[in-house]
Amino acid sequence: MKMIFFILSGIFCLFSTKSYFDLPISGNLGKGYAPIRGSAPSLTDDSNKVHMAFASGDSIYYCYSINKGEHFSKPVLVGLMPDLSIGGGRGPQIISARGQLIIAVVNTAGNIYTFVKKSDERIWEKGTRINDVPDIAKEAFVSLASNKRGEVFVVWLDLRDDQKNKIVGSKSLDAGVTWSDNKVIYKSPDSTVCECCKPSVEMKDQMVVVMFRNWLNGNRDLHVIQSTDGGENFGTAIKAGEGSWKLNGCPMDGGGLLIDSDKKIHTVWRRQGEIYSWTNGEKEKKITEGRQCTIAGKNGRHYIAFVKDGKIYCRKPDGMSVDLGKGSFPELIVTDHGTALCVWENQGKINFAIVK
Repeated sequence: MKMIFFILSGIFCLFSTKSYFDLPISGNLGKGYAPIRGSAPSLTDDSNKVHMAFASGDSIYYCYSINKGEHFSKPVLVGLMPDLSIGGGRGPQIISARGQLIIAVVNTAGNIYTFVKKSDERIWEKGTRINDVPDIAKEAFVSLASNKRGEVFVVWLDLRDDQKNKIVGSKSLDAGVTWSDNKVIYKSPDSTVCECCKPSVEMKDQMVVVMFRNWLNGNRDLHVIQSTDGGENFGTAIKAGEGSWKLNGCPMDGGGLLIDSDKKIHTVWRRQGEIYSWTNGEKEKKITEGRQCTIAGKNGRHYIAFVKDGKIYCRKPDGMSVDLGKGSFPELIVTDHGTALCVWENQGKINFAIVK
């Protein structure tokens, strides 16, 4: 099998012209390989592994790492989803919950389905449809979060009742096997929420936080809404930060959300061409210029990945930014106190790097 080696922005990429699944997959910044042909990567972790899901056409794939992203296993086919929605932050979303793995996907008809793998099994089983009204998640943006009890919360953009996008969610008490009746979490008094920006959700104990881009008085600003009883009831949505972005269109940029160990809410988002951060109870801060930002961290040490001039950057807790290479739509997790793992897509391939 003929191998072609090339260097892309400091990351060595190894791929085969025939069968890339036969190759070892490594991702060290500066010396790793990224031979994964696919798109729309998503990450989660547990105490033992880092898990990644991604798409290739209508196929959903899964692989894992037992050494915090140094190497990944050979990808396996999870299942097929005809007319799978990908692109712009859409695609398979993976979460770990009490030893089980759940992947949520959306088809172009607007239906959300899951695939579930139990901890003691190798086979992925197709789960039930999450949305209890058919064909209402047309934008195909979905996000998942879980807590240590194995409860899972999912949110999406939903057109039910009036064909206007609103934030709707559902909860699973059995690690993704069954789902509760859908709940409308937020409906904009000004017609609709932003139509093409992915909402975010994070969960810690019984605290559930949802972030979404709203559309109020012509402004496309990020809002946060919170539940303290596991998602049964939500409070009033509040705007993240002080400034506003008046825009007659959708930026397709939903931002990033984090609940820290002290249960403080941290957010990053784009306003025009600049990235801001906001922590509840504090003033907004300008981080840098860019877009497509996300955040991950533990114990007050936060990493922020973003796109600027067609390249992926990762801003470390010390404020220094690392150039990871060309691409878009980064995903980010922190694997220990001083290490982050970033994955992103570029020209039909998935690249990834460890940032220390």
